[in-house]
Amino acid sequence: MIISRPELSSQGGNLQYRVHVDVSGESKTLWYSLSEEFAGLVSDRSDAALAALLIPAMVLAEDIRIEGTVSEKLYFNLSGPYQKVLKLIIPSLHLITIIPSEVQPAHQAGDGVAAGFSAGIDSFCVLADHYFADVPKGFRITHLLFSNVGSHGPDDKESSRHLFHKRFNRIKPVTERIGLPFIAIDSNVDSFYNALNFQQTHTIRNASVALLLQKGIKRFLYASGAHYSDTCIRPASDMYRSDTIALPLLSPETLDMVSSGSQYTRVEKTLKVAGIEESYRFLDVCTADSRITNCSSCFKCKRTILTLEIAGALGRYSEVFDLDTYKKIRNLYIEEVLSGREDRPYSQELISFIRVTGFKIPFLSRFRARTRLLYITSQLRQTAKMPLKIAGKIKRRYLKRH
Repeated sequence: MIISRPELSSQGGNLQYRVHVDVSGESKTLWYSLSEEFAGLVSDRSDAALAALLIPAMVLAEDIRIEGTVSEKLYFNLSGPYQKVLKLIIPSLHLITIIPSEVQPAHQAGDGVAAGFSAGIDSFCVLADHYFADVPKGFRITHLLFSNVGSHGPDDKESSRHLFHKRFNRIKPVTERIGLPFIAIDSNVDSFYNALNFQQTHTIRNASVALLLQKGIKRFLYASGAHYSDTCIRPASDMYRSDTIALPLLSPETLDMVSSGSQYTRVEKTLKVAGIEESYRFLDVCTADSRITNCSSCFKCKRTILTLEIAGALGRYSEVFDLDTYKKIRNLYIEEVLSGREDRPYSQELISFIRVTGFKIPFLSRFRARTRLLYITSQLRQTAKMPLKIAGKIKRRYLKRH
C-alpha cells in the first residue's frame, strides 16, 4: 500500500484533506472534509491517513509506504506495539512494515481540547467531567466533534451520509445552547474497511480524526464504553475494552488521547448526566433512527429509562422518551434484568442499584424471573444430568440475589 503526501484544498466552503492510495493494484482516495471555519486545526502530516489505513493494510498483509511526514512517536507505536494489540483482538490480521519518507517529532501548535459528542450517556458524561465541572484549563473542552467514520452505516450507501447530516443537525441545538463549537467531519474512511465492521475498529477510526486536527488540538477525550474492570485485550473482544491501553499508543508527542469515563459504571454515568439540564431535551441513546424522540423500546432506551426511573429522575425526560411506550414493556424488561437476559454487566449494575434504592419491583416481574430460572436449572439438570444438589444451589443463589 502506498499513501501519497496529503493535499489540502478548499471546495464549497469546506476544507478537504486528501491522500491517494495505491492498494492491491487499485488507485483510491481517502478524504476528510470539514468547514473552512476550522481550517486552523487541520494538520498537513500523514498521521491521520496512516492511522485510518493501518487495519485495512493489515487485513491485506500489505506493507505501507508513506510519501508524507509521520510523527516519530506515532510511527514507532504503530510499527510494532499497537499492531500487536490489534492482532490480539483480531487474530486474522497480519503484522506489516511501515516505511515513511520522513519521520519527525510532532511540534506543539494548538491548545484545544476536543471530544466527540453524540448526545448519548457516554458523551454527556464527558461534558459533565470536562465542561460543567471545575477542571484545569488543559482538561476543559473547547471543541465538540461529530464524525462520519462508519457509525452511520456503510460508506457505499447514500443513506449513511444523509443519516450523518440528519443526526448532526438534530443535536446541533444542544451544542449551541452549551456554547461550544460543533465540528462535523465527513469522510470516506469506512470504504476501506470492507472486511471489518465499525464496532470492531471504531477506536482507531475516531483517533484518525483527532490526528487530523492535531495542529490545533492538544488533548482528545474519547468517551469510554467500558469500566476499568472490564478492560481487556483478547480475541473477539469488543474494541472499546482496549481503549485505555490503545489510545496512548495512538497519541503523537503533542496530542494526548484519553479514555474518559472509565472510572464509572453505566448507572453512575446516567446519574451524572441526570444532573445536566441540557440532557433533558436532547439526550439521544436510541439504536433506531427516530425522527423526534428516542424509540423507548430498544435495549439502550430501556436500560436508560429504567435507570432514570429507579433514580427518581425519569420525569425530567418526558420530552425525549415516549413514556407510554415504555410502560407497555416495563414489567417485561424488569423481568429480563432480574433473570439475566439483559447484558450481564448492566443487569448486575441495575440489580445492585435496585437494592441500594429500595426500588419496588412489580410482583409479576419478580415471579416470572424466578420461574424462568427454575425452568432453566431444571432443563440443565435434565440435559446435562446435573446433580440435584448443584441445581438446588444455583436456585438458592439466584433467589437470594433477588
